[in-house]
Amino acid sequence: MLAAAASLFVLGLAGGASPVQAGPAPSGAMFAAPGHGSAAPVGAARSQDFGQGWRFALVNPEGITDPTGAFANADEPDFDDSSWRKVNLPHDWSIELNPTANGGTNSGTGFLQGGLGWYRKSFTLPPSMAGKQISVEFDGVYMDSSIYVNGRLAGTHPYGYTGFAVDLSQLAHTDGTTPNVIAVKVRNQLPSSRWYSGSGIYRRVHLVVTEPVHVARHGVFVTTPGIEQTVAAGFATVHVRTNVAGDARPVEVVSTIRDADGRAVAAHTATA
Repeated sequence: MLAAAASLFVLGLAGGASPVQAGPAPSGAMFAAPGHGSAAPVGAARSQDFGQGWRFALVNPEGITDPTGAFANADEPDFDDSSWRKVNLPHDWSIELNPTANGGTNSGTGFLQGGLGWYRKSFTLPPSMAGKQISVEFDGVYMDSSIYVNGRLAGTHPYGYTGFAVDLSQLAHTDGTTPNVIAVKVRNQLPSSRWYSGSGIYRRVHLVVTEPVHVARHGVFVTTPGIEQTVAAGFATVHVRTNVAGDARPVEVVSTIRDADGRAVAAHTATA
């Protein structure tokens, strides 16, 4: 993991609506004059919604075992999921159940069960994605999850309230015709919470595609030291730290600050 840091100086903040003006930067800060005219075009999105077209099966609402063994191979690409429910994510299977005192439920969870469930999705990727960094980002899966891609374990996450990413780059087919199958095994052994948590892939999911050298997930950190004092004078010092993942060769990282109209008001180039 490489990192690049930039310190930028922005003028024209007083009142929040005044135009940005060029001026002398304080010692140690980097300054770029504001751009003029129309806003620069936004680059292609690296993330797209991946919540459509899933299938779901509730294996056991009372525990995290598969009593009959019928789902033992649910991670395999050729497993027959044609009888499973079609769902779009986010999805919570607990809220669909009837309240009961069985399965470890209590008043804090609304007497709704958890248990074991499976999700599957089939998709293809175009040849243009060959050689790219490909991952699936889950904003939240409750509670413990195992993610399989084309029959191979790609990742696990043993906590339901934090997001995580699973790397598909070496597992996915990118010929535009061969289907990929992602299968997610979710276990919610009750009691697991003091309040209602739900069960399943209950937050959004995204497919993220980048170049091999890319800004890391959650890799940009922005701070404005001394903003309480500087904003009254109409300027701000902005520190930007960017973590770069991928090949270890030096890369240039360009940090640009834009105003509400999309105009560049400061920029800095650093080497990571």
